[in-house]
Amino acid sequence: MASLTLITEALPALTPAQWCQIFFGISSAAVLAIQAIPKAAQHLLLDYGARSPASTDDRAKEAAGAEESNGFNDFVKVATSVGQIPHSWFMHFYVASVAGSAFWAWQYLQGGSAIASVAAQQAASGAPSMTFEQTVLVWALMALQGGKRLYECLFVMKPGSSKMWFVHWLLGMGFYLSSLRGTTKPNFGSLLSPTAIVGTATYLYGWTNQHLCHKHLASLKKYSLPDQGLFRHLVCPHYTCECLIYLGLAIAAAPEGRLINRTLLCAFWFIVANLGTTADGTKKWYAQKFGAEKVADKWRMIPFIF
Repeated sequence: MASLTLITEALPALTPAQWCQIFFGISSAAVLAIQAIPKAAQHLLLDYGARSPASTDDRAKEAAGAEESNGFNDFVKVATSVGQIPHSWFMHFYVASVAGSAFWAWQYLQGGSAIASVAAQQAASGAPSMTFEQTVLVWALMALQGGKRLYECLFVMKPGSSKMWFVHWLLGMGFYLSSLRGTTKPNFGSLLSPTAIVGTATYLYGWTNQHLCHKHLASLKKYSLPDQGLFRHLVCPHYTCECLIYLGLAIAAAPEGRLINRTLLCAFWFIVANLGTTADGTKKWYAQKFGAEKVADKWRMIPFIF
C-alpha cells in the first residue's frame, strides 16, 4: 500500500519527457513479452499485412495454429478477430506526424500555451535541455520524415486490401504523438556540435535509403521477393533505415554534456523491438514462401548481429 501511495504521489511530478519515456518503455516491454507466449498466439498478435492470418495464403501457418489450439490461443484468436482494420490506415501515423509538426510550429510562432506549459514543466525539472537550435533541427527532421512517409503512402506505395489488428494502429499513433511533443525551453547553442553533425548525417543516410527501399518494394509484383540495393544483404533494410533515422534524431537531440537524448533513445529502442520482431517474422514468411535458401544469407535487420 505504501508503494502505491509513493507511485501516486510521484506521478504528478513526472515531466512530459518522462511520460514519453514510460510509454516507450512499457510498449517495448510488451512487444518483447509476447515472444514468451506460444507461437500460434504470437502470429495472431504480431503478424499484419501480407503475413497476417487473415490475409496470408500460407496454410502451413494455419495448420500449425490448429495443432497448438488451447484455451489461451483460442482466446487470443477471438480477441484479435475483433477490430480488424485496413493495413492502409498506417497512413494515419504520417498524417498525425505532419499535423503534429505543424501544430508545434504554430505554437512556437504564436507563443501558445501548450508549448509554454511543456517547456515550463521540462525546465522546472532541472534536467539538461536541448538548445533552441537543436529543437528547430529535430523538429525539421521529424517534419521531413513525416512528410516523406505521407508522400510515399499517397504516391509511391501500392494500396492493398490486407488487415491489421486495431491495437497496432493505437500503438503507432501513440508512438508518433509521443515523439512529437514540444521539447525544451529556448537555450541558444550551436548546430555545429559533433552530436548534431553525426546525428544529422545518420538520419539523412537512413532517410534517403529508406525511400529507395520503399520505391523498390512498390515496383514489385504483389508478395514477390525484393532483391535490389540493400535488400541484397538484408531482409528488411527499410526497417534498418527507420532505426537509423531515430538513432540519428536521438544523437542530434542530445542535451549539452550528453551523447544522446534519453527520450528519443527510448523511442529508438521501441522501434528496434517492434520492427525487429516484424523482421524476424518476415524472414520466416519469405523462407516459407520462396524457399529458405533465398534468404539464408541475409540478415533480418541489423548487419552482422540480427
